[in-house]
Amino acid sequence: MSTSTIERLNPFIPEVIADPYTVYRRYREQDPIHWGISSNPRLGGTWYLFGYENVMQVLESPKFGREAARVRNDGEGSPVPPAFKGFRSIVSNWMVFRDPPNHTRLRSLVNKVFSPKMVDNIRPAIFDLCHNLLDQVQIQGEMDLVDDFAFPLPVMVIADLLGVDSSDRPLFRKWALALQHASASRLTPSPEVYEQAEEATQGFIDYFQRAIAQRHAEPRQDLITALVRARDENDKLSDEEILATCIHLLTAGHETTINLISKGIMALLQNQDALQLLRSHPELMPNAVEELIRYDGPVQMVTRWAYTDIEIGGQLIRRGDSVGLMLGSANRDPERFLNPDILDFQRPEGKHCGFGSGIHFCLGSALARAEAAIALNVLLNRLPKLRLVEEKIEWADNIVFHGPKHLRVAFN
Repeated sequence: MSTSTIERLNPFIPEVIADPYTVYRRYREQDPIHWGISSNPRLGGTWYLFGYENVMQVLESPKFGREAARVRNDGEGSPVPPAFKGFRSIVSNWMVFRDPPNHTRLRSLVNKVFSPKMVDNIRPAIFDLCHNLLDQVQIQGEMDLVDDFAFPLPVMVIADLLGVDSSDRPLFRKWALALQHASASRLTPSPEVYEQAEEATQGFIDYFQRAIAQRHAEPRQDLITALVRARDENDKLSDEEILATCIHLLTAGHETTINLISKGIMALLQNQDALQLLRSHPELMPNAVEELIRYDGPVQMVTRWAYTDIEIGGQLIRRGDSVGLMLGSANRDPERFLNPDILDFQRPEGKHCGFGSGIHFCLGSALARAEAAIALNVLLNRLPKLRLVEEKIEWADNIVFHGPKHLRVAFN
């Protein structure tokens, strides 16, 4: 274990979630490979890695993975207790919690839908959706950027790709939040949280079972049909994997983009020089999206399991240990990025780890980048007087999918 005298970090408490970068700097400087408090107290602890080089090493190494059952036989590695069978089964089939060969098989099927060609084809629809959402609120002079814009946009896009009715998005949001509250890394949730997740899982299952049956009878040009065809033609997918993939795309698939858009606008409004540069040089938007992901990314932490004993930075991490990779800290590491706390849209190109790296690199990264670029472009052009209404931000209780619960902005 770590011999540092710095107190053990608990990254799941509100104080850290509200101001993570101050905390990151301290641990990155004093104890960059730190044995801290785990989200699961039965594990005893988790290694937290704060430096860019160490984080990238683990992300890209086959000596670390997502399947706890490979290295633990105590059942403590699962993010869901066994009593909640439906929720546990669905989560265990999520692509993000699987390693090769199952991860490879699932990703190869879904990856075709998230190709660069698909992203190019859907850009006009994203542009129209952004304008339609602003049409509904512009006369009011202000809005909650999360509820009125950043949430409905990616949900409608994902719903369109899946081929489900985007008007059901309030249901999707309710179910998705219930699943996230119970599955994202945090201090052990209460039984009520797991019960709500179990209920939401059943809601999702009933919904997608109907959709899958419809696609079997009447195929369409959508992702659900592609998944059903893979099951029917060459038996590459089980029914449970189809359900899990649809649910996963509608939950984690939209939450990242919600936080990217809302925190992107927040960062721009809090850094007026960068905002004015982007307004006067809109051709910098692709650079701006990458820099916003580096500066304050939508995903702050991901986890891995050590598949073998390995030494990193002088610390021995043993087989079966839990490892938390602090992506937000790595992206502010001064050994990798010059003046990392400055938002700089003309920063020399440098690979950030906001979307991860290695085999689990974010499947929807190209779509998220496109959604963010189009959304920010439309917001800045349509709302030239955009400003924050409240300086104090209420953060969602989540260090993984990190973002504001609400973000009141005015533009009259």
